[in-house]
Amino acid sequence: MPSLAWANLCHRPARSLATAFGVAVGAVLVLLTTGLAHGVIAERAEREARVGAHIMLRPSGSFGGGVVSNQPAYPLERLPRIASIPGVRAAVPVIQYALPSDSGIGFRLLEGVPWADYAAMSGIQIVAGRAPQGPDELVIDREQARSRDFQLGAQVTLSRHVFTVVGIYDPPSGARLKAPLETLQTMLAAPGRCSMVFVQCAEASQQEAVAERLREAFPTDQLIFVRDLPGLYARGLPALDTFLRVVIGLALMISLLIVSLTMYTSVVERTREIGILKSLGATDAFILLSIEQEALLLSSAGVLLGIGLAYLGRWWIVSFTAFRTIEFEPVWFVIVAAVAVLSGAAGALYPAWRAMRLDPVEALRYE
Repeated sequence: MPSLAWANLCHRPARSLATAFGVAVGAVLVLLTTGLAHGVIAERAEREARVGAHIMLRPSGSFGGGVVSNQPAYPLERLPRIASIPGVRAAVPVIQYALPSDSGIGFRLLEGVPWADYAAMSGIQIVAGRAPQGPDELVIDREQARSRDFQLGAQVTLSRHVFTVVGIYDPPSGARLKAPLETLQTMLAAPGRCSMVFVQCAEASQQEAVAERLREAFPTDQLIFVRDLPGLYARGLPALDTFLRVVIGLALMISLLIVSLTMYTSVVERTREIGILKSLGATDAFILLSIEQEALLLSSAGVLLGIGLAYLGRWWIVSFTAFRTIEFEPVWFVIVAAVAVLSGAAGALYPAWRAMRLDPVEALRYE
């Protein structure tokens, strides 16, 4: 029976390839969408971790996963008291300002920092140009310079404010675009305030003790361990899980409809062949299983093709766009395979049932 199913697929290679490609589209849709979503979250969390801080202090209720409030509300007057807490090595204020992306999808961050203090904490260095000094000067990381093709001296308009790119830094840390803290305070009409304070402990092993002292000193502030950011970002985007379920549902429907249409057309074209098989003694179960096996072979081929195309798509995206991290988790390969196989088997049920119910005499007379 497997050899018969394989021979039927090879007898119509163009249709079989088109069907496998249709199933592959669903697999690529799921893998690239989930890979991009988790990759973006992981990349941002990784860049936040490179800040060199261990603890983040923010106004109460301001943290909602990866979404940034555009109205700084943390008073800078608390900085001396934070810095005086035993175990604190440095406290650096930061403003993060969310801006629409160039593509109109999502957003990008502009970060206001006191450059000398921020660079000392994170260890980032200027690799081209110089550090920002004037209020209208901007520095970007190496990846931003590569993907956006920014050059030193370029004029960049952000929220109606014209900046001049004066430096490129490395490694990436926090937001990719950085300007003086005072500039963002002026832009956002927030003098004496920031979005958050990054706290670096003298000893990483003393984070919990320092955090407890900070809680006692500032009981209303929101305290977040930088190490917990990946999980917070993932949990802070509840719509992401819903979106991924919709994508999986679309992939299921695509595979089901494509396989169903292909197998139905195949059954119609092979009516006489099915009549011959039944006249030779083929049982209804044999006919049904033969059609289902063809569907499963097509679905399996589609999954393999989809995985290959997903890796090809990842290479293209990483090489030619600003996205640098696309994570393919093993569990999604299992989900993709299960969705494709189950939808293929379900899609072939009606054509298989129709083939099984054909009268051999009428089938032999079919033109």
